[in-house]
Amino acid sequence: MSGTFRTPSAVPGAGALHEGLKAAYEDIAYVGRPNHHSHPDRLAAIATLFGLAPPDVAGARILEVGCGDGANLVPIAAQWPGARLVGCDFSALLMRDARAMAEGVGVANLALVEGDLREVAESLGSFDYIIGHGFYSWVPADVRDAFVALVGRQLAPGGLAFISYNVLPGGFVRRIGWDAVRIAAAGIDAPTERLAATRRQFADLAQAWSAMPGLPAHLGREYATAAERSDSSLYHDDLSGVNEAVYFSTFVHHLARHQLGFLAEAEPGTMSLAGLPERMRTLAANADALSREQYLDFARVRRFRQSIVMRASDIARAGITPAAVTKLHLSAVTGIVQERVAGAARSVEGPLVDFLVEAFPRSLPATDVLAMLEGHGLSADDALTTLLRGCFSGAVDLHTRPLPIVAVAGGRPRAFAVARWQAGRGDAVTNLRHEPVRIEDAVARAVVAACDGTRDHAALAAVAGRHGSQAASALPQFLERFALAGLLEA
Repeated sequence: MSGTFRTPSAVPGAGALHEGLKAAYEDIAYVGRPNHHSHPDRLAAIATLFGLAPPDVAGARILEVGCGDGANLVPIAAQWPGARLVGCDFSALLMRDARAMAEGVGVANLALVEGDLREVAESLGSFDYIIGHGFYSWVPADVRDAFVALVGRQLAPGGLAFISYNVLPGGFVRRIGWDAVRIAAAGIDAPTERLAATRRQFADLAQAWSAMPGLPAHLGREYATAAERSDSSLYHDDLSGVNEAVYFSTFVHHLARHQLGFLAEAEPGTMSLAGLPERMRTLAANADALSREQYLDFARVRRFRQSIVMRASDIARAGITPAAVTKLHLSAVTGIVQERVAGAARSVEGPLVDFLVEAFPRSLPATDVLAMLEGHGLSADDALTTLLRGCFSGAVDLHTRPLPIVAVAGGRPRAFAVARWQAGRGDAVTNLRHEPVRIEDAVARAVVAACDGTRDHAALAAVAGRHGSQAASALPQFLERFALAGLLEA
């Protein structure tokens, strides 16, 4: 296939567009990452907070459309061996990588289906959870509609879908940079040369924009580090032949055509009115739920959403239920813990966050957190209100059950199987919080790969010692870092 980049306007027909997009994934492989917000347990926890009883993830049927190289789906399969998972993608190259990862990790509960979604959708079955990350905005309109139709037709009653997509008005701002680099790369066929031209253009534009006030200064900040992004990110986002940003209201109308509705954002903190001017807060607070979300997009010039979708009949039963939080487990958001470790200024303070940071990377029952708040002098009602606000502050992660993580390495530490496999192949691994973790030290990666639960500390020190006696003495520091990164299983 030709690697020539084609914008939608330059494609003579829909078939050529589909083939051009498929060729792009063969030219420059898309490198996936786990998406913490797409994890079915997170979706279930948020649905619980809305008074619903979502399917138990431990035995659920889970589908990821556009699963790519398996970086998001295989860790879920490894963590939930009783669930049944299916991944679908049209790229033979990416599906080959996904199969290699699934086989290397040893998951037996995952089926991978290679094919065009428009042709294979109905054969996939019904599912309790459907994930579409980096798919909706990046496929042609007919595939986009086939995807939403699949969700409407094959999402089980009470099931949840995760859909990420680019939104307006923020998409208008990003479009300025995208159009600029597409013009700069026009006429260049070789993918590597297109990428080089894109990096040069982004660097030049960012420098020019940063020297000016107003919107150019904003663009300068937006693209200041664009030239440093990975080949995969630049090629399949900024240079993509299809990248459709839509208004939230347009997305909701698309859902409605297939008897679906919007429940919440997978990042509940983005639904907060905090920080808005008083008049805007009043306007949004008095609006219906969907209009409020659209107001927020305008107020914050939002450019990306990660939405939780359900059948419209299930949405009708949903509503914030404060008492439901007592069914959940809570943990601090990783970014806040990293701020504390780095000694940066605290973005969020208070006993709730302090308590969760102290327990990190473990989660705590919400009932324990409520007891702590009451111990600080709050009434039971005030403690519940404080906890609920924390859930929508962006500082608290929600879980349906305890995270299977230890904060201190045991006598024979066992790292997550996915991380062990990945550590032998590169510096990016996945932790038990379904987050990417970078381990740049080759010795540390060797130790992670060796933490299979059969080796004691002396044996692990010997693994490190192959790189020198100084490396062997660093084992306690390695294990402490692995535990804090959420890599070690309980």
